[in-house]
Amino acid sequence: MPHLYTNLRPVSTLIKLIIQYLINKKLNICYNLLKYMSKSVFDFNKYIPYLEVVLDSKGKHRGRKTAAAVAMQIQPAYLSLILKGQADLNLEQAHALSTYLMHNEDESHFLLLLVQKDRAGTKSLRAYFQKQIDQVLKNRLILTERLGISDSLSEDEKQKYYSSWIYSAIHIAVTIPELQNKKSLCHFLNLKTEPFLKALNFLMTAGLVEQRGDILTTGRSIIRLGNNSYNIIKHHTNWRNQAIESLEREDLSDLHYSAVVSVSKKDVLVIKNQILDYIKNLVEVIKASKEESLCTLNIDFFNLDKKID
Repeated sequence: MPHLYTNLRPVSTLIKLIIQYLINKKLNICYNLLKYMSKSVFDFNKYIPYLEVVLDSKGKHRGRKTAAAVAMQIQPAYLSLILKGQADLNLEQAHALSTYLMHNEDESHFLLLLVQKDRAGTKSLRAYFQKQIDQVLKNRLILTERLGISDSLSEDEKQKYYSSWIYSAIHIAVTIPELQNKKSLCHFLNLKTEPFLKALNFLMTAGLVEQRGDILTTGRSIIRLGNNSYNIIKHHTNWRNQAIESLEREDLSDLHYSAVVSVSKKDVLVIKNQILDYIKNLVEVIKASKEESLCTLNIDFFNLDKKID
């Protein structure tokens, strides 16, 4: 038995080394993935390195390159030549790629500038586009500094936010890991690309949503509404309209309850207080809950007395 133990020691050490190697390799992969995910088109001065990252051309997701080629109406082999620096995108292809990547207007404009700069045939023309690129980056820096001044929305921004259910839906949805990229979020909410990107761009400009590479997260800005605010009426209306739509979908996982009741005036107050206590308990549950499902909670209890005094 001691002989067997002695022989196993090197094997045990080898296993430990292998495990440590795999752990280090996994950590390195995670680090590289986070590093790539944290980059946006504005972090690049040439478009080919950006394509290598966003299309994951050297990683496991080779299907992205094929899908991008289809979107640009070119062969995957030609896209491979572009990634190797042996061919160039034209502006039409770059615009199609930008649409496929669900770029907002600023991102699309910046990618087109990178392509034009890299395609320029003279030094002076490259300098011309580089100057425009530098100006875009300067403007972004100024905007970032401006957004850092306040952590609350202006009245105009609040009116915009509560004008449609889409804004608050996107705002809260990005807390769910599976919905933290544009394509999955747009598909989940069943929105057309253009209105989705416009809403997302507003939320990012207002500081309610931040984008780190391909990843969307909640921003630092907060919203404060008083009970006398007109926006609160819009907020209630938006989500009750969504409740009506959910009735048409007839999802068994949903819960809807409606009733007309007659109760004493004393019990009206009792019921209202119990509902308020229930809401308070729900808030505590929601605070501690892991972000996995996007749901809506609407609670109504009101008097049907409609006579005019």
